Amino acid sequence: MCQRMPFSNDDLDFTYPLPADFENRPSCYICVYKGKVAIDPLNLPDHQTILHEDIKDVKTKRIVQYLGSLGEKLCYAIGLESQEEVPYGMQLVFLRDLMGQIDDRTLALAGRAVQLIDFELTSKFCGRCGIPTETLEDRGKKCPKCDLLIYPRLSPAVIVLVMQEDKVLLARSSHFSSDIYSVIAGFVEPGETLEHAAEREVMEEVGLKIKNIRYFASQPWPFPNSLMIGFIADYAGGEIRVDGEEIIDAAWFSRDELPNFPGKASISGHLVDWFVKKEEKRS
Repeated sequence: MCQRMPFSNDDLDFTYPLPADFENRPSCYICVYKGKVAIDPLNLPDHQTILHEDIKDVKTKRIVQYLGSLGEKLCYAIGLESQEEVPYGMQLVFLRDLMGQIDDRTLALAGRAVQLIDFELTSKFCGRCGIPTETLEDRGKKCPKCDLLIYPRLSPAVIVLVMQEDKVLLARSSHFSSDIYSVIAGFVEPGETLEHAAEREVMEEVGLKIKNIRYFASQPWPFPNSLMIGFIADYAGGEIRVDGEEIIDAAWFSRDELPNFPGKASISGHLVDWFVKKEEKRS
């Protein structure tokens, strides 16, 4: 059931730090400012919209993060310090607005760039004692006073498609528009396994028990720093009782009566699409 998801990039070599011969390697870069990416609107959907070749002045940039390599080419993120630094002819757009506008490989690079620039900007000082941090060779930061280690934040979250015979459980979040339904999701808490988190989230949000939890796929989700781990599970008991806060409506739906649900830019759309295709094969 494992599938390749948007924002994942198996072609990118994440090995860190930079290779010893980095100065002699071809390079490209993505410009980021306050969570937005600088694009050339005239070149959509070409990858050159955001990916630019040959960093001539990388040593003069104050905020630079190495993203990884694509073959021989080294990829960097440049953190802009003001809107005035946006390259001529380009404009800033939110990462979400690039979904469906550029190829998946470049979108994954942009997602990684936004997250690593955010880490650089939010880890300048120690969260324990306030002292300026030092950069380590493995991308982490260290406080020279109290030895606190800091690494890019990653928040694991489970997302669960629950089935009861030929129906699927879909719910409407208070954060969604009025006609969008999706599967149950939530963050993993300290001390939990992923399976335990899936059981807890379904019980908390809709009051149902689940069983036969099995892995579907995972997806990096840079809004702002999540890793979505998708599961499929079977209904094991209970009546739907929404919490009224996070979830304001939930119901069982057959393939022929599905409401509007997220597209396949997110793993939730892939889960529902898997259910539809599974039921189609039965008929």
